[in-house]
Amino acid sequence: MPTPMDIAVSFGAGVPVLTLTGRFDGAAAVIFDEQTGALETGAVHWVIDFAGVSYLSSLGIRSLVALETRLKARDGGLVLAALAPLVRRVLEVSRLDGFWKIEPTVDQGVGKARAAALLAPAVEVVSSRCRARIRRLTGAESTLERWTPTTLSPGDLGVSFGLGSLGGATAGAASAAGQFVSTPQFTAVLAAEADGITDFVVGEASQIVPINVASAWGLSGAPAAMLELEAASSFPLFDALDELFERVGAGSASAVFGFAALAQTNGTHPGMFATGIAFDPDAPLERGALLPSGRHLVGGAVTLHRKPGMDAATELHDVLRSQTTLESLGGIVALSACAPVTRALVWLFVPREIRSGAAKLLQVTVEGEDNWRPEWDAIIRRLYADCRSVTLTPLHGGFMSSTFKAVAYDHDGRRTLPTVVKIGPTDVTRREVAANQNYVSRFILNNGTTVLGDAEHGEWAGLRYNFLGINGPDSRLLWLYDHYQQRPAAEVMALLERVFTRVLKPWYAQPKWEQVFLYRDHTPLRLFPSLFETAEQVLGISVDSPDFDCPELRTTLPNPFWFLKHEYPKRAAESRLWYTAVCHGDLNLRNILVDERDNLYVIDFSETRPRNAVSDFARMEPVLKFEMINPESDDELRRLVEFEEALMSVTALDQTPPFRYDGADPFVARAYEGVTLLRRCADRATLFETDLVPYWIALLEWTYPVVYYRQLSPRLKRYAACSAALICRSIRQIEGRA
Repeated sequence: MPTPMDIAVSFGAGVPVLTLTGRFDGAAAVIFDEQTGALETGAVHWVIDFAGVSYLSSLGIRSLVALETRLKARDGGLVLAALAPLVRRVLEVSRLDGFWKIEPTVDQGVGKARAAALLAPAVEVVSSRCRARIRRLTGAESTLERWTPTTLSPGDLGVSFGLGSLGGATAGAASAAGQFVSTPQFTAVLAAEADGITDFVVGEASQIVPINVASAWGLSGAPAAMLELEAASSFPLFDALDELFERVGAGSASAVFGFAALAQTNGTHPGMFATGIAFDPDAPLERGALLPSGRHLVGGAVTLHRKPGMDAATELHDVLRSQTTLESLGGIVALSACAPVTRALVWLFVPREIRSGAAKLLQVTVEGEDNWRPEWDAIIRRLYADCRSVTLTPLHGGFMSSTFKAVAYDHDGRRTLPTVVKIGPTDVTRREVAANQNYVSRFILNNGTTVLGDAEHGEWAGLRYNFLGINGPDSRLLWLYDHYQQRPAAEVMALLERVFTRVLKPWYAQPKWEQVFLYRDHTPLRLFPSLFETAEQVLGISVDSPDFDCPELRTTLPNPFWFLKHEYPKRAAESRLWYTAVCHGDLNLRNILVDERDNLYVIDFSETRPRNAVSDFARMEPVLKFEMINPESDDELRRLVEFEEALMSVTALDQTPPFRYDGADPFVARAYEGVTLLRRCADRATLFETDLVPYWIALLEWTYPVVYYRQLSPRLKRYAACSAALICRSIRQIEGRA
């Protein structure tokens, strides 16, 4: 038999908090009605903690509605907190998720209830056109913003109207500009050539798709009052607001008032949302339609296919979120074409000033970056919406994304904690967000990155990372690449070993024995599809010949590019049992950061997922050889190829290769130390399974593309090609296919 729902009552800052545990079904509804009816408190704003509720029935919803109605009669109401996904879904399906204030935590619910308790009581007013219930919102301030041509997100615009187009600045954006109405919940645009069809972007998408603004007005901040208007017969909404402002705005010196309104109408469409501004004739604004008082009116409206509810939560954005859905939105109409209304909820703004919209935007300064894109400004503004200014300095490195150190100041001028910004293609960034959730925050904690926020704008997306470690906001971060070049080899090797044996140990220390498809999973053609053409153009190596002439070793080797073209497809379906583990996927010296106390931080997780357990070690080996060494003569190239032949002479993963090099470059010896370290770590990660082929194939994946890298010299590319040929020879010898 199911356990009855338990109800515990506590008080947070004077707000009653009812903590429910169990199933909120018909039997529990009876208990709920009895206990809430007997609760004696002068507070009229209550919080219901749903964290322990696994089921909510229709009778449970009825009890909540009854309590909300009872409290609302006393100018109060409920805040529902910590709803489980199933309970939240029940409210959404019942179209009641907008009926209550809903908060993710009890603490936030108590904060919302306390804020509501501070509101002034409602005042009943009867005007010549309707009855009005007016609630002044104490301490509320707002600003009227004028927007000139720019591209930005609806979140920056706030509640606004004007001329523009969706999708950001393009060659035809100016000519396509039409009337728009925008809120943080939806954007509606009636383009000049749209033949009366309004285009909409709703919900989260409205924060991603940019608006190319030609001109606009926006209301920013909090409304001064909320009005509930009703009449027995329909009435002109804007004339009623013109009259009521004389009472609501009594004592105000403002020559302007703004509004956002949700209304039920008696026209072709049963509802509408409207926003606009009304101003005295002597205000320095463009002229509009005349109101009875002589004020001018400008704005825009969107019709609704459904009659909007008038008993929703009192916050503007909560109401819009529930009442303006893609199914309910109709089309843009001029204010002069709006039908008379029968009921309306109106949020009235009394702006303290008129300013340029750009004045409120985050001030973005980019130092030493020639490839900055204008659309990235919108991403930074969303990532740092809590700040007044941010200065970005490039952290060079990264193949598909750009990384920046960020120094930001909040709106009070205080410097915030150190952060790093990464901007890249949307799909890459989405993969990184998912990888952070699945593999970083759950496993490597503070040695990874904490994602403080992500934002998208068109084809680009950005991440705001936090690096704290133990040093706080004064941490100084450098790539491991810089340390590799500047510090003694022993110190560098100690850092590199810590990356694998301590920082990323939670990944590598939990390998799984399962089927892997090495040739399919490690093909370099996924990222470098024109590899064959590049090899022929840069090195003159034809993929049609199976042989590779190697005068550096006075021998002929297998042609690695022929092997890639012919052998990889034949072997793509081959699988073997081998260890897999969570691997970074693109680990190199420019995505490991080191602070002044040698704390290590790993970033760039867009390719992170379970794969061949030796992948990261094999990925790092070409970095140490081909990026950190540069042969300046053919004779030095010969020495490096001989060095490489010795590295590839082993036949098992646990064998230490000999060091064979008679040149003078100290970074060759450093590379040797690094390579032997990497292979030891790989041997540990595979629980001392010594099969070398999985390492060789993973190594080939990042050796082939060296021919692509424009910043590397032709000799280095030749060195990499010889290395790939030696690996192919070793694979054939180990597999007995020589």
